[in-house]
Amino acid sequence: MPVCQSAVEPLRNHQWVEVFVITLNLAVPAAYIWLIFFYCFFHSYLNLMAELTYFSDRTFYSDWWNAGDLGEYWRKWNNPIHHFLIRHVYYPLRRRKVDGQTSLLLTFFVSAVFHEYLVVGIFSVVNFIAFIIMMANVPIMIV
Repeated sequence: MPVCQSAVEPLRNHQWVEVFVITLNLAVPAAYIWLIFFYCFFHSYLNLMAELTYFSDRTFYSDWWNAGDLGEYWRKWNNPIHHFLIRHVYYPLRRRKVDGQTSLLLTFFVSAVFHEYLVVGIFSVVNFIAFIIMMANVPIMIV
C-alpha cells in the first residue's frame, strides 16, 4: 500500500520515470498475487467444483508457463474459454469461408469485448484497457 500511495503524486505530475520505477517495485508482489489467485481459482476452486459436480473433464489449463510463443500461451492458459471461443467463434467463421487471419482477429475481438465487460462489471469503469490489451495481442499472433 505505501508504494501505491507514493505513486499518486508522480502520476499527477507526469513523472514517468518515477512511475516506471514504482511499477517495477510492484511487479514482483503483483506476480505473486496473480499466481496465488491462479492457484486458488483454477486449481483449487475449479477442481473442487468438478469433484462436487462429477465433471469429468478437469483440464482447466495446460502448462502455460512452458509456452514457447504467444499463440501457444493462449492455447494453454485457459482451456475452457479457449475451446469455447474456438468452437463458437473461430470454427463457424472458418466454415463461412472467412480467412484464418480475419477469423483470428474476430475471435480476439469477441474475447476482448468480454474482457472489457468483466472489467466494467468489477470496477464500474469503462476505460477500454482490457480491450486494448487483448487486441494488442493480435499483431503478435498473426506474424
